[in-house]
Amino acid sequence: MTQQRANVLLVLVTFGWGASYLFTKFAVAELQPFNLVAIRFCIAFVVMYALCYSKIKQPSRQMLLASATLGILLCAVSAVFGYALQVTAASTASFLISTTVVFVPLLMMLITRKLPSRQVAIGLGITLIGISLFSIKGTMTLEFGMVLCLVTALLYAVHIVLNNYYVRKQLDGIALGVYQLGFGSAFAFVCMPFFETPTLPQSTLGWTSLFMLAIVCSAFAVVVQSAVQKYTSAVHTGFILSLEPIFAALLGFLFLQEVMTTQELVGAAFIFAGMLVANYVPKKESVVSQEPHLSSP
Repeated sequence: MTQQRANVLLVLVTFGWGASYLFTKFAVAELQPFNLVAIRFCIAFVVMYALCYSKIKQPSRQMLLASATLGILLCAVSAVFGYALQVTAASTASFLISTTVVFVPLLMMLITRKLPSRQVAIGLGITLIGISLFSIKGTMTLEFGMVLCLVTALLYAVHIVLNNYYVRKQLDGIALGVYQLGFGSAFAFVCMPFFETPTLPQSTLGWTSLFMLAIVCSAFAVVVQSAVQKYTSAVHTGFILSLEPIFAALLGFLFLQEVMTTQELVGAAFIFAGMLVANYVPKKESVVSQEPHLSSP
């Protein structure tokens, strides 16, 4: 596969992550978050297990333990994400959750006990300005939604750091992605009776959103991103995936009639600029990297 083709596929993956905000917004109108996560990941797991069976049919104990850990985290990320979208506009949520790009180096700093680079520190400062612009004038509902979005971003950052750790231990990325979908679904089914009343979508829009989340935003996006990253550089991957909140905001405007205020647009611009600064890799250092790259729940 050429780098150009890999970059095109990454753009499609990024659009899929951006679309997850739209479809989740529709889906949580009929399904509660754990209910949605359980069915969504179950469908995605069955589809990908059937397609990849010959390559992943004999998982090791290490693979299953790693997948279970990541699956529980993925379930938590997606459930909190669902609750956030019940009280927050999809376009606003997309920019707040994109702060995962800043949480990852902060977590690595805690693990390695090394200060982040000046570039990451500047990116963090710019991003915090953007977050502040979102929260200064918010009502209690918006503030609560903002907190849920930031919790989602932090949990996903933990997921990314752990996923990168397991892949570096030579675990197969595709198998890891498929099995964590299965464990994520199982954990959501266990949690669902304690927090929610199990149900199914009641409309064509609800079913359509559920299947789009399962096939496009889970099965396709997770596996394709994992497969193509080795064919492109870190700088290309980072910049392409940073387009996710732009896609989410555009879809929110087109289908949900969500119009961001001037202050929110300025805040979004600061968050996006912070992501670009944190992700930037000089051209001379632009080589294929095994560092974690970011995506949405």
